[in-house]
Amino acid sequence: MEIKAAVFYIAYCIVLVQASIPSDDHYWAGVVEFSYKDKDTEDASVNTAKNLERYVQMINSSETDPVDIIVFPEYGLNAIETASFVPGADEKIAPCNNFEYERIVQDLSCVARARRKYLVVNLVEKAVCPEKEDTRRCAADGLYHFNTNVVYDRNGVVIARYRKYNLFGERGINTTTSVETVRFETDFGVLFGTFTCFDLMFDQPALQLIRDGVTDIIFTTMWFSELPFLTAAQIQQAWAFENNVNFLASGASYPEIGSTGTGIFAGKRGRILAIMNHQADVKLYVAKVPKIDRAEAEINRQPVVKYNPSEMKNLKLKRDQLDTYETVNLPLESSNNYTLTLCQTSLCCNFTLNYTVNLPVSNQQFYRYRLAVNNGARTFDGFADGFITACAIFACTGDNLETCGARFENSNTTVNAIQFNSIDLHGVFPGDDEVFLMPNSVDMSILPLEVDEFQYSERKFLEDTKTFKEIRHTLISPRSDLFTFAIWGRQFVSTSSGVVLQNTLVLFVTIFSILFVKLAF
Repeated sequence: MEIKAAVFYIAYCIVLVQASIPSDDHYWAGVVEFSYKDKDTEDASVNTAKNLERYVQMINSSETDPVDIIVFPEYGLNAIETASFVPGADEKIAPCNNFEYERIVQDLSCVARARRKYLVVNLVEKAVCPEKEDTRRCAADGLYHFNTNVVYDRNGVVIARYRKYNLFGERGINTTTSVETVRFETDFGVLFGTFTCFDLMFDQPALQLIRDGVTDIIFTTMWFSELPFLTAAQIQQAWAFENNVNFLASGASYPEIGSTGTGIFAGKRGRILAIMNHQADVKLYVAKVPKIDRAEAEINRQPVVKYNPSEMKNLKLKRDQLDTYETVNLPLESSNNYTLTLCQTSLCCNFTLNYTVNLPVSNQQFYRYRLAVNNGARTFDGFADGFITACAIFACTGDNLETCGARFENSNTTVNAIQFNSIDLHGVFPGDDEVFLMPNSVDMSILPLEVDEFQYSERKFLEDTKTFKEIRHTLISPRSDLFTFAIWGRQFVSTSSGVVLQNTLVLFVTIFSILFVKLAF
């Protein structure tokens, strides 16, 4: 009897040691890339049950033993037909075995409690209409449906609930009457904020969380990658770097329609792990995350997995609307000091490059490059508009602008003819909160450059009572496989009342492909 008691005590102590505490320099996180490809062959209830089973199996696996918090992606679990009620955080409810809620919400609460993990799960939530001060007309069934991130604590209690505000094409999904900024604190001393996919492109709620002092971001997503600036890991790292926050991104995995992109980024310290898949996958990635306020904490970057364009051809990549950019071809002659100033409207970009050209002697294909500036609105199929500002160098498969933002798919017949020894981009931009700028880069494997390969500096100054930001982005490590190197950002246009107008960049796919993907349960 005494031996059994001793064994139980040791096991209990091990569990306690595995949980991070506020004084630790790190915490342990798991992010999931999750494929739901088989859903379109089954009805919603069958598919939801299957996905729930896979979620629970993953949470119960030995891989999660050291993990404090696990994040699942957008639209990986259920559909409108299998939506569930979700308690609000202020209710402090653990839905485990509470039959007011559907099985998915119950079971995830139970497994969070049993495994003593924080869980973040995106699901389709239903709620009784109307709520609070909402005077909008209710649907015939008297319900709202939200794209919702649900956060469970170690006791299975729902401690946060974020309803996605910036929708793109989700038929039948509602929004709240105003933007919610959702934060939650953990027992290991970290303040998290959470938002979903397209929210990343807006001031609210994403950047408001940073102004509110959040240090770590939970990002659930079904991203549709777009060259040359908006592939998934590329924009995740850029956003995390500029805001200097830990960024935990969990991506839906469906490369054939452009969805992949899972990673953990440690602010200005860069990538811990970054995944861009060319085949659908279901996998948990676990990492030790240094706390943002512990500058001396060790960072353990996981080995990067790179695929060549031939391997990556199954990953569908959209192309940015580049026709409105002011561009100049990079001369196909080696230069130790090529300089150019390029302007569009009020924005001028200064380029200084050192590069080496080795053109192929056979019929092999090679990338050309264009220097570009953009300071204006773009539209996407007339569905949405956004204002973009950028100084950039990007790759092209030919001499014409129409060939830019595309890849050669056969790497066996492609050579890297141009090596950039150094690049210096310099520009002066508006410096108020309506403009958000980032260091933006990606290579031919569709992964961002490591942070020790570039330098990025910002200096704010006043001129005639207006605030400006002088930015310099410098490549300091030679690269012959560069696709994009840029200062890239969003300008949030304001209404006369000073409210940020949420009209923006529609990334990635037409409305028809969005409707197909997000409603295919």
